[in-house]
Amino acid sequence: MYKGLALKTGVLLAMMLFFNGMLTSITGAYSSNLIFHLVGFLFILAICIVRKEKGLHFKEIPMVFFLPGVLSVLTIVLNNMCIPKLGITLTIGISLFGQLIISNLIDHFGLFEMKVNKFKKEKLIGFSIILVGIFAMIWL
Repeated sequence: MYKGLALKTGVLLAMMLFFNGMLTSITGAYSSNLIFHLVGFLFILAICIVRKEKGLHFKEIPMVFFLPGVLSVLTIVLNNMCIPKLGITLTIGISLFGQLIISNLIDHFGLFEMKVNKFKKEKLIGFSIILVGIFAMIWL
């Protein structure tokens, strides 16, 4: 079930980046990011109202948990800058390779209190294939 959800997430991410890249060509990298996050805020606010979610208690939330919001803004701005120059496929390919590297480091060392999942050298085959594909997209 979760593998299917992960695949759907990837499809939605690619669609999001495409449309946000199109919006960027009209409004610019920063304005499109603002629009993107405002629409997202209104959407999640509507969901919270419909589901009758209880209020947030910001004082109880450790500051580190606000970091994903900052990282989200940075991610979208950087994508907005890269997509017009590199195209969506290369931007997503390079981004996914970066995610793959970092997520493997987090798993291997058990960072952020995650369960340790040691890196197996067999994964290098997959890494190499992805890297060859990225190089092919860049130079061919």
